[in-house]
Amino acid sequence: MKILLTGATGFVGSEILKQLLAGGHSVRVLVRSDKAVGKFAPHANVETFVGNILHGPSLTGCMEGTEAVVHIVGVIAEVGENTFDRVHRLGTENLIKEAKKAKVKRFVHMSALGTRANARSQYHISKWAAEEAVRASGLDWTIFRPSIIYGPGDEFVNFFARMTRFPRNLFQLFTMPVMLGGYAHLQPIPLADVARCFAGSIGKTESVGKTYDLCGPRALRLRDILRTIAEVQGNDVKELEPPFKRWIGDWSNLLIPFAALQSLLIQPKTLLVPVPFEFATVIAWFMETFLPKPLLNRDQLMMLEEDNVGDAAAARNDFGISPPEFRDGLAGVI
Repeated sequence: MKILLTGATGFVGSEILKQLLAGGHSVRVLVRSDKAVGKFAPHANVETFVGNILHGPSLTGCMEGTEAVVHIVGVIAEVGENTFDRVHRLGTENLIKEAKKAKVKRFVHMSALGTRANARSQYHISKWAAEEAVRASGLDWTIFRPSIIYGPGDEFVNFFARMTRFPRNLFQLFTMPVMLGGYAHLQPIPLADVARCFAGSIGKTESVGKTYDLCGPRALRLRDILRTIAEVQGNDVKELEPPFKRWIGDWSNLLIPFAALQSLLIQPKTLLVPVPFEFATVIAWFMETFLPKPLLNRDQLMMLEEDNVGDAAAARNDFGISPPEFRDGLAGVI
């Protein structure tokens, strides 16, 4: 089967492309510029089409001769014209219009765990709008909602892993910031399992009209996830709590720097330091205002205030995935 794949140059898309080819499919990848074309030249069963999902006319002809679409493009931060709404909602609507013109019926779509009608964050609101467009399209759709995806070369596990290595750990005084204290629960899932579901859904008629959560076997607090990342690399870890919180409440947050320094002087080790909401908001605002590609934004903080968990039973039953415990899944990732 010939398939149109969006987002093939990214971390997730490249693995989905690999598994689609391994399954005997031929793939046309949608790329935004000619610069990306050469990356796919060595693949005999891959062709490229230059177009931008934000600009409908540029997509004309991209699905000619194809039988299915796998759409995974998304952003976690707004930069320039790439806003959440334009990329997630408008981009999806443009692809649906092109699929209808090309009479392509199969549409596999990547959403995100936590997407819902009454979401607080603009990220999840835009993802919900895209889902609604897919559900109303009349196509044979399948929607996947992955949790945080980790694997070799990712920018989640490896981002935090770098914080525990020399010389960066020295510059950070052996501390690892934990936004909002890290109490929200998450369910990370390996990249290979996510790609297996996307690739396997193409010919699986039972998945048509279904929405799947893609997540690991256990809900973990963010601070437990960071502790595991550090420990897997052989680091001793200590979680710092604001001193005197029982008596002075949130004012104790002002004493965190002094408590961190004391801990490091007494027994140096990787120290998980909670960053209270007020401080985190200022940091996020600064990054949004002054950095071209902010590492943190206020929308992400909003998402970290709530649990992001799901039920992977349907995906396990229909696609045969069995995600490992997070600690076990880190082998070969960092």
